[in-house]
Formats: sequence, structure tokens, C-alpha cells
Amino acid sequence: MESVFESLKDTCEGKIAAETERLYFKLEKQQSDWYKKTKFTCPSGCGMCCHNFEPDLTQAEANFMALWLIQNQRQTAEKLLESAENSGKTCIFFNAENNYHCSIYGGRPFICRLFGASCFYSKNRSLVWRPCKFYPEEKLSRLGLSHRQYSKDEAEKILGGVPPAMSDIMAQAMALCPENKSTEPLRKILPRKIQHIFFLLKCCGKV
Repeated sequence: MESVFESLKDTCEGKIAAETERLYFKLEKQQSDWYKKTKFTCPSGCGMCCHNFEPDLTQAEANFMALWLIQNQRQTAEKLLESAENSGKTCIFFNAENNYHCSIYGGRPFICRLFGASCFYSKNRSLVWRPCKFYPEEKLSRLGLSHRQYSKDEAEKILGGVPPAMSDIMAQAMALCPENKSTEPLRKILPRKIQHIFFLLKCCGKV
């Protein structure tokens, strides 16, 4: 059966989704290289970054998430169109029973992919890295680390490298839809995108 992504590959939405997926793969490769080099990974089953948090999505992220949901969890996508907006503080896809704590892990946005595995620029534009605030102090101490900011040189000396810079990745993400760089909470923007993708599929005779 033809995938949703394949069905819409020649549409604007399909092309944006393909570029978004390309960036996701690129980020995954960069992070994978960092994990292999440093052995610094999130503790299994942590998920603390998901608690009381809901991501704001760019237009491109919401577009990809809508296609991903329709492709992989169609019933979930349809349910989102039927249910009234939830006013909770936690992401609607948070799942305490899942080891990743995310029920749409393959469709998650950039911020969720970057948390705990990214660095940032200081005021003087030099790369700096700080361990995730939820990372256990005991495990950090075994690596000669603590919950403080490290320069790129320090991080490379201790761990062997730094992860991708968050602002660099997000700049590329925003460039996917240059005509609309606004962001909205996931629970607000996603149902609209899902409805729009279903409309396109219907127009293409793919529903």
C-alpha cells in the first residue's frame, strides 16, 4: 500500500515533510556519532523532560507530525479531530508506560529530539554545553562532570566532543517554511494540520 508520504510527495506539504525528515535524519546521525564517542546517553526510562511540558511546533514540524500520525497511528489522528481541546500542561502524547515516555516517538519535534543532546552558543558566540538538569549527579561524577556549563574545549577534553548546536538546528527547521515562522502549542496546531492533510488525501483520492 502506498504510504501517506508517497501519496503527497508532489504537494507542497509532501515536499516540506521530506525536507523535515531529512533534517531529522541528519540530526539523528550527528547525535548518534556523539553518543558513540562520549557514551553520554540519557538514563534508560527517564523521561523527566516530558513532565509538565508541551512543545510549540513550527509549521513544518506540525505538518510532518500530522503525516506521520495518519501513516502510523491513523486512529489517534482521527481521535484528535473529534475530541475537544485539552487544557492540560503535559503533552497529549506523554505515555508513562512507554520507556521513551512518548507515544509518537518517530514523529516527535526538534525540541524533543534536542533536549539532553545539544549544545548552545554563549554571549561571545562560542559553543558551550551543559549536562541535562535531570541527569543523576552520581552518574555525572563518575565521568568527572557536574551540573555546570562547559566550554567546547572542556567538553571535548572530558567527553571527546560536543553534541549539535540547538540554534543551528532550529534555524534550519524554521527555514523549511520561511513564509510562516510562527509556532503554536502542539494541541492547537496539530488538529488543523491533520484536518488539512486528510483534505489533501481526499482530493488525491487516497482516503
